[in-house]
Amino acid sequence: MNSFSFSLRAIVPYLGELQTAVLVTLAMSLATIGLSLAIGLVFAVLRQSRSAPLRWFATAYVEFFRNTPLLVILYFAYFMMPVIGLRMSPFQSGLVGMTLHFGAYMTEILRAGLIAVPHGQYEAGHSQGMTNFQILRHIVLPQVIRTIYAPLGNQLITIILGSSLTSAIAVNDIAAWMQTTGSDTFRYFETFLIAAIVYAVLCQVINLTRIYIGRALFPDNR
Repeated sequence: MNSFSFSLRAIVPYLGELQTAVLVTLAMSLATIGLSLAIGLVFAVLRQSRSAPLRWFATAYVEFFRNTPLLVILYFAYFMMPVIGLRMSPFQSGLVGMTLHFGAYMTEILRAGLIAVPHGQYEAGHSQGMTNFQILRHIVLPQVIRTIYAPLGNQLITIILGSSLTSAIAVNDIAAWMQTTGSDTFRYFETFLIAAIVYAVLCQVINLTRIYIGRALFPDNR
């Protein structure tokens, strides 16, 4: 009968690589949240457009990428983009796939925020001679930010956890470190446990930071 003994000795030499993997995970996640916000804002506005073709186009984007597994999108970005002449690094391919996937979810979050703004405020802006862009920037977005702040924080946590799939296309993130270190040391339990703890700590820190910033920005929401 095999006896299991818990030991971190074999993993200590790999902790430096874990630090790098954490930075890669954070870089991927923060870049994804920024780019998916930009894409989400564009498509959220298109989904509210008076033009039927624009609404259909935005809806098709959202439905396609929300109903396609992230791993499939990552594989497509990594393996198929070079076929059409777009050669990217694993990190860039992962970022493209993550952005397209989570941009669809961000579109719906932002659209919910836009819908929450009373239509009368758009009319008030027009009556003051404001352009659509000025109305969006000065009247709509400040209210949208308040509405979507909590879902946005939750989405960032989802993105961090989802970024673990980029290890399947050779991105050297925490999940990749876990797989490599486990196979090198054969200490799978300890390696997987460390990776799980790191992910949990990252998500908890982000959640607490979100709460702290939210209380500072929106004190009346306490």
